[in-house]
Amino acid sequence: MIVDEVVIYLKAGRGGEPSNSSLRLSSRRIIGGGGDGGKGGDIILKASRHLYDLNKFLINKNFKAQDGKPGGSNNKKGKNAEDLILNVPIGTIIRDIEGNFIFDLKEDNQEFIAAKGGSGGIGNFKKTYTIEPQDGEEKKIILDYRIPNDLAIVGLPNVGKTSLFNKLTNKSYKVADHPFTTKFCVWANMRIDFYDFVILDTPPIKLNSENKFLKHLLRSKIILFLSSEHLNYKNDFLAIKKEILKFDPELLKNKKVFYLLTKADKISKIEDKNIILVSVEDNKGIDYLKEKVFKFLSR
Repeated sequence: MIVDEVVIYLKAGRGGEPSNSSLRLSSRRIIGGGGDGGKGGDIILKASRHLYDLNKFLINKNFKAQDGKPGGSNNKKGKNAEDLILNVPIGTIIRDIEGNFIFDLKEDNQEFIAAKGGSGGIGNFKKTYTIEPQDGEEKKIILDYRIPNDLAIVGLPNVGKTSLFNKLTNKSYKVADHPFTTKFCVWANMRIDFYDFVILDTPPIKLNSENKFLKHLLRSKIILFLSSEHLNYKNDFLAIKKEILKFDPELLKNKKVFYLLTKADKISKIEDKNIILVSVEDNKGIDYLKEKVFKFLSR
C-alpha cells in the first residue's frame, strides 16, 4: 500500500543572537563592536526519483532546522545554520493546512523552500543598540503525492483492468474472478519501440463512493476507460466519467480518453468506431492499442 498524503510540522531555524560588545579604537575612543547573528536554517523540500511514496513521513512528522550562530566581538558575524533538506517523491504537491495549493514538485532535484529561516540579529557595531533576531517560519503543511504516469487504467469492478495491465507491462499482479482484487494503485513501465511509458493500474471505481485514488489521474496523459458489458458499455463509461468529474472536474481536462471493451475474444466487430475491442486471452486489439498509445505519447 502506498502512502500518498501526510501532514508534517516544520520549524525553520531562528536567527543567531547579535553581539553587544565594545571595540576600543584608542585610549579615548570606544565604539560598539558586536557582530550580527547568523541566519537560521531553511527547510527545503527536494524531489527525488529514488522515492515512490511518502511512507518515511509516517515515522517522523516533525522537523526543525538549526538556529543561526551568535555574533561575536570585533564585528564577527555568526555562522549561518545549515538548511534542512527533506527528500520527497517526484509528483509531490505542497499544500497549506487548509488544502490550498502552494507548489508542485514535478522534476527530479527540484527544490522548494517550505519554511524560511529567520534573519540573524543585528550587532551593535558602530551603534549603541542591537536588533533581535527573527524567528524561523513555523507551520504545518500537507504533502499530497500524485503518481507520475503516462497512461491510467480505470473501470468498474471486475472488468479486466489488472489483466490488461499485466499484458501491457509483462507483470503478473494478482487477478481474480471476484471484484475489488486491486486494493491500491500500482504502476510499471510499458516498452514500445525502445520507449518506456509508465502505466497506472487503479482500484475499481465504487459508485457513489469517495474513490480517493482518482487523484492520481492528475498527471495521466491518456486514460483508458474499461467495460466488459458488451451490451451496456455506454452506461459503464458514463458512470466512470461521472465519478471522475464528481471527484475533481479538472482530472479530465486535456486528457486523451480511449474506450475499451474488454473480454472481447468472442466479438468479431462492433459498429461503434470509438470503441477498441481487446482481449488478453487471444491478444485481440493489444497491438492496435499499443499503436494508438504510442502515436499519441510520442508526438
